[in-house]
This record gives sequence, structure tokens and C-alpha cells, in this order.
Amino acid sequence: MITERTAVVNDLTTRYLHGGPDGRPIVVFVHEGGFGGCADVSWGSVLPLAAESYRVIAPDMLGFGGTAKITRFDEPPFGFRLRHIYALLDSLGIDGQVHLVGHCFGGSVILRALTDPALRARIATASVVSGTGGPWRTELTSELGTYDGTIQSMRRIEELSCGTFPGFEEYIETRQRWASVPGHFSALASARTPVPEPLRAARPADPYPQTLAGITTPLLLIEGSDDALLEPGWTKHFVQVLPHTTVTTLPAKHSPNISHPERTWQVIEQFIGGTDVQ
Repeated sequence: MITERTAVVNDLTTRYLHGGPDGRPIVVFVHEGGFGGCADVSWGSVLPLAAESYRVIAPDMLGFGGTAKITRFDEPPFGFRLRHIYALLDSLGIDGQVHLVGHCFGGSVILRALTDPALRARIATASVVSGTGGPWRTELTSELGTYDGTIQSMRRIEELSCGTFPGFEEYIETRQRWASVPGHFSALASARTPVPEPLRAARPADPYPQTLAGITTPLLLIEGSDDALLEPGWTKHFVQVLPHTTVTTLPAKHSPNISHPERTWQVIEQFIGGTDVQ
């Protein structure tokens, strides 16, 4: 059974989904970053499957779902969110390594964390569904930011992301409800606010993904064969840097964890179960 819980972490309300038997390896699921995104949206159909064999935790990241609607503008959007997830785990008495699974932006959070020794130290394995860490997105990804608050707009965007599938309309209604939570739209939209030209600072060079070179954390990348939001074959950039990377292609669009949850979890479970860390 998957239950909803709330904790106060660093004085910030943090909602998370929890399930599975105690004493089993822990899998932490990190959701994507679109309007209406949260643990339920990315992983609602996967968690019951995963909880049959693992202890599962799926938090709403800062700015999303039932978690505090805040963001940071003084650093990239990745690290501070994972540090908050780690603080949640600490509050639950979990201070060892966990298996991290991320979808889209959540996958990017995990990939970027692998470049940080302090964050990487707590990752037993990393499974990423349609997340790149930033690069290799197509021009269509700009459509994800055109949400205007209507359910019609949400439906159009999600048809692009995951296509239609049994239960699609219920999924859209759930996502629309989370997008309507006070503060959520502002937290996400504010990150897109343009900075006046005189105040813009030059961005430092970003050698990613070369910064992953030499990392030995087991890595699984899942790509959709019909994904219009990422460049075809984007996973090859990681294999060139990390030859041990496992790559699986599923017959889906950008979000196979939503449209094909059983198959997606089967791939992830096989990967986690095949590693030395359990």
C-alpha cells in the first residue's frame, strides 16, 4: 500500500509518498518538472509495483505538489532540490545509500548529482527516464512552458509528452489539480523571468557530461523510441563518457513511466536487481 505523508524538513513542509516492506532496499523516486508535476503524476502507477519488493519513497520536490512552494535563483535548479530530498531521508533515519530513479527533470537532478562527490556518495544506483541533465532537447520542449492554466492546454502539452493511453483523462485531471495548488505556477514560472540586459552575468563554461568521466555508480538510461522532446540517440553522449552505462529503449514517447508503467518498472527492477548493491 502506498500512503501519503508530510514532514517538516528544514522548516519546509515536504509531502512524500511511502510504501513497501521495512528492511528492504530503498528506492527514491524523483518526479519531473513540468506544470502540475509531482510524485503522483510521474510515479503513481509505478510505486505500487515497486513496493512489492522495495521500500519506496517518492517526495514532491521544492516548488511542487504538496511541498513548500519555493525555489532558488542563485544556483542551478538541481542540487538544492536533491539536498532537500536527502534532508528528508535524514529525518526518516535513512542516512545510507539509496537507489535513485528520476523522470525527465528528476532524472536531470540525479545526473547532475553524480558530478558532485557529496551528493553521489549516497547513490547506490541511478536510473533515469528521459532525463539528460540539460542538453540534447529539441525545439518542441519550448511547448512545455506554454501552459496557460487551462485543462485544454494541459491536455495538449501532455499529448506531446506521453501520448494518450488508458486513463489519460484521469491523469490530466490529476495533473491539473496539482497545477492549481496555490504558489505552484508562480514557483515554476518565476524561474523563466527574463533578467534585464545590464544585470545579466555570463554563465561559466559547462563541460557536462564530461564531468561524469570516471564515475563508477551504476547508471541506467531509458529513452522512448518516439520521444519528440529529446534528440534521437541522446544516450550515446553518456555511453561515450561512461561505457558501463546501461541503455534501454522503450516503444513510447517522453514519459514511458506514465504511459507504460509496468514495462518501465520491469526494466528498472531488472537493473537494480542485477547490480551488486542491494
